[in-house]
Amino acid sequence: MRSKELLACARTLLFITIGCGTVSASADDRAAPITYSARIINPKLTGSLYEPNSRTLLLWGTDGTILYSTDTSRWHYADASADADLTRVASDASGKVLIAVGERGTLLRSEDAGRRWQALSLGAADFDLRAVVHHAPSGAWITAGTRGTILRSVDGGKTWLPLSNQLNLTLETLFVEPSSGAILIGGEAGSIGRSTDAGVSWHLTRVKMQDPVTPVTAIHALESELIATSALGRFLISTDRGETWRLMSMGGNAYFTDAARDPKFHALLLASHTGDLFRRGRGEDSWEKIELLIDGQKRFVSALRYDAPSQSLIAVGHHGLAARSTDGGLQWQKIATGFNTSMESLAQIGAGHFVGYGDGGYIVTSADSGKSWRRVSPELSLNLREIVALPESDAMVASGELGSILRSTDSGQTWESIEVAYPNMNTPPNLRSLVIDPSNKALVAAGAPGTIIRSEDGGTRWQIAHWTPLEKEEAFPWILSDPRRQSLAVVEARGSIYSSRDAGRTWQRSKLETDRELWQGTVAANTSTLLIAGQRGVAARSTDGGRQWQLVDTGTDEDLFGSHTAERSNTMFLLGGKGTLLRSTDAGLKWRRVASGTERSLRRMFHDPKSNTLVAFGEYGSIVRSTDDGESWQAIDSGTEAELRKGLLEPDTGALVIVGQQGTILRSADAGKTWERIPSHTRRHFRSAVFNSRSGELVLVGERVARLSRTSATSH
Repeated sequence: MRSKELLACARTLLFITIGCGTVSASADDRAAPITYSARIINPKLTGSLYEPNSRTLLLWGTDGTILYSTDTSRWHYADASADADLTRVASDASGKVLIAVGERGTLLRSEDAGRRWQALSLGAADFDLRAVVHHAPSGAWITAGTRGTILRSVDGGKTWLPLSNQLNLTLETLFVEPSSGAILIGGEAGSIGRSTDAGVSWHLTRVKMQDPVTPVTAIHALESELIATSALGRFLISTDRGETWRLMSMGGNAYFTDAARDPKFHALLLASHTGDLFRRGRGEDSWEKIELLIDGQKRFVSALRYDAPSQSLIAVGHHGLAARSTDGGLQWQKIATGFNTSMESLAQIGAGHFVGYGDGGYIVTSADSGKSWRRVSPELSLNLREIVALPESDAMVASGELGSILRSTDSGQTWESIEVAYPNMNTPPNLRSLVIDPSNKALVAAGAPGTIIRSEDGGTRWQIAHWTPLEKEEAFPWILSDPRRQSLAVVEARGSIYSSRDAGRTWQRSKLETDRELWQGTVAANTSTLLIAGQRGVAARSTDGGRQWQLVDTGTDEDLFGSHTAERSNTMFLLGGKGTLLRSTDAGLKWRRVASGTERSLRRMFHDPKSNTLVAFGEYGSIVRSTDDGESWQAIDSGTEAELRKGLLEPDTGALVIVGQQGTILRSADAGKTWERIPSHTRRHFRSAVFNSRSGELVLVGERVARLSRTSATSH
């Protein structure tokens, strides 16, 4: 809250076999005690699977997200009760059973082409799962991951048995060798292994290489060879179905990301994060390094595909990279997609049909061998700080880092990124605060460095109302809205307060002399008193709409992170470090410390109008409540250690809702006495949230954008 923020062979062989112990994984059929269904709007999409029997393309990624489509234009969220980042999805030969795996031992199973998924329980898993494969000849499933974990299922993925072993390494990849049916495994420390009995036992070797030893991250079948890729320019080649491997080194620091074969020119190619490609022609022993230069620059190459209709290779990657080669990868030409967004990989669905995907829910498609591309879903990989709902509509506007403004007209289901012409696009602001002005005529957003912007058309177009260059070190962390005076005041961290009485069109500066930073504030609407506070107990008040300010003695040196006005009693509160809770009954002139019931920092407070209860909250899941206008406080068990950031009232029911870090959403139906957690489908941090008062959807912003739809109006 400060203003200056801004991974010849080894001979050692290890034999592993299935242990007798059983870890049973079965579907958890307990009814979820919630009334919301959560969706992450902007996950990072990292993998794809095309299931030809149902003609379904699946995309998966972070936050337990699985999307499915049968036409690549309309995408649907799969019903998957998980918040873990998913790493792989695999299908059996018939497409009847699909298994998804991810962090924290996550195992999901589907029998309907990925529409609905059951969570399989492995107990308190202390490992992540990185790979999964179905062995069609035996019907067995194998999954592997960190801490040497290998699990096996022989009942269609319903229950899983652990492999007893002494490994303490991360296993990254699994692969079924097509001609022999052997299962191959690769992982940390140059480990690579092979099973010829459907995963019952394994022979594992560690490839000798110079330090630092790099992991085996993927295995590819290219013509008559197997290639196992690694990092630092290293990869392995096997010509005997994975029984033995030969280490190759290209030098440099290339991390290999993909591999492809051009059958027309009999060329093999490896892609890397450096933008270098490595090519070997038919009958050649050596590999040639090829720089994939587009507009004079090399970029991260994430995927290589051979397109039969155009008889060409297609490469995609970061920062809009898309290129084509018609000579077996020797020369490359830029493909104009019209977008600068990164593709994390590329799904290939039949002849000439591709789907690219990436961070922030980004999806693009091409049906003409990559000649033209259509954006289905924009990239929304932004850290957002605030969100507001426009009155009497389904429109919402969010703001955040890099001067970002997002706008939704359908209650947060889809979003559009709004361009703002900042005076210096090299130093876009971190928009920390966003409000609707008291007259409902404009939206106003502010942040560092020194920027105030406003919109009079519901956030579609924005104008610069105030701007100072980075060198001035102006930081705007908070906006105060005074409904009685129809005025606004923007808090500047070092004491330059800007006020406006014309819905933010013009601003008047006043200077508060202080050596302590100001971070936040509150408005007592009944008395039109503005209160601001911040570092080491500093606070000041204004009674003229923010044009003149007077410092007040709070009696504390603790940092003050939040404030609140109880309008019924005209009582003002300041909240801060070490459980600090200050109370004033004379519009902020004099302050008295009250026992809060916690030693943890408090950040925000809100009011339950039905019970006249005050609830304050902050770090490490701390919640305290008061039923006597803040004279006395009781600590409440929140059931979380996450920092809590914002409080809201649920429409219709009046239930209390608090959101915060680690994907936390808490709900109380008894005026804050008890709290239950609502699943949010993520463990990323939230900073703010808003309800659609008409339909009841809850939309949250922070490291992710989440949307929760109400499935019942029943309180619980």
